[in-house]
Amino acid sequence: MDSITLVIPARNESSHIGGSLAAMLSAAAGDWTLRALVVDDGSSDDTAARVEAAMRHDARIGLIRLTRNFGKEAAISAGLAAAEGDAVIVLDADLQHPPELIPAMVGLWRRGFPVVEAVKSDRGRESWTQRLAAKLFYGLFRRFAGFDLADRCDFKLLDRAVVRAYLALPERRRFFRGLVAWLAYPAATLPFTVAARTGGESRWGNARLLAYAIDNLTAFSALPLRLVTWLGLITLGFGLGIAVIAIEQKWRGVALDGFTTVILLSVIFSGIIMTGIGIIGHYLARIHEEVKGRPIYVLRPEDARREKP
Repeated sequence: MDSITLVIPARNESSHIGGSLAAMLSAAAGDWTLRALVVDDGSSDDTAARVEAAMRHDARIGLIRLTRNFGKEAAISAGLAAAEGDAVIVLDADLQHPPELIPAMVGLWRRGFPVVEAVKSDRGRESWTQRLAAKLFYGLFRRFAGFDLADRCDFKLLDRAVVRAYLALPERRRFFRGLVAWLAYPAATLPFTVAARTGGESRWGNARLLAYAIDNLTAFSALPLRLVTWLGLITLGFGLGIAVIAIEQKWRGVALDGFTTVILLSVIFSGIIMTGIGIIGHYLARIHEEVKGRPIYVLRPEDARREKP
C-alpha cells in the first residue's frame, strides 16, 4: 500500500491547528497510508501543545520543532528531511490549500507524475496591489531565471525520488517553488481557488514580501550583476556625449557659467554607482551566507534524537 506524508509548516497557528489537522486527514483519506507531520517553526504561542494534544487522539500526527523561527523555506526542508513515505505533500496549516485536492494529486502521482503542483485559478481575497506585485514578480522571475512560476504555490506532491534530489541541493537560502522547477521532473498541475484563511490575517507584510522576492530572484539569476556592467557602459557613453558638447560649446565661446550641469551629472553618476555597489553587495552577502555553511535549521534536542539520519 502506498504511504503519503503531509508536511505542514506552522508558526503561531494555535487558534485553529487542531481543527485544520482533522480536516486535512479527513479530506486526504484514501486507499493509502496517511501521516501528517507538523513542523513548528519557532512558534511563540502554544501551537506545539495543541499539536501534541491532537497526537494523543490520532497516532497519524507527528511533530518536529525548530529551536527558533528559521522561516517557512527552512521549515519545509526540515519536514521533507523527516518525512517518510512514498510521496510527500506540502501544504499550509491555514487551509488556504484545500486538502480536498489531495486524492486527485495522489491519482496523478500514481499515473506516473513525480511532481503534482496545485495552481491558483482564483487568488481569492487579494488586493489589486498584491495581485499586481505577484504578476510583476512572476514576470521578472520568468525573464531572469527562465522558469514560469505564475500562480504556483507551495502546495505540491513530490515523489520520494524528488524529495531526495531536493534535499541533496547544497543551497541554504532556499526557494521551494523555484528549486522544484529547476529540478525539472515531469509535473502535472491541478487548479484550485484560494480559500479564506483560517485563523486571522497573513503575517507576510509588503516589506517582507519584497525582501523575499529580491532574495529569490537573485538566487536564480546573475542578470542584475550583468545589468550593472551595461548600465556602466550606457552612462559612460552619456558622459562622453556631454563632454563632447561641453568642449564644442567652449570652443565656440558660448559655454555658460554655473554648476547646474556638474551637479546634475554628479547626482546621476553617484546614484548609478551606489545602485551598482548595492547590487554587488547583495550577491556578496548571499555568497557570505553560503560559505559559512551553517545548517538550514536546527531541531530541538528531543526532536533531533528522533530524526532518522
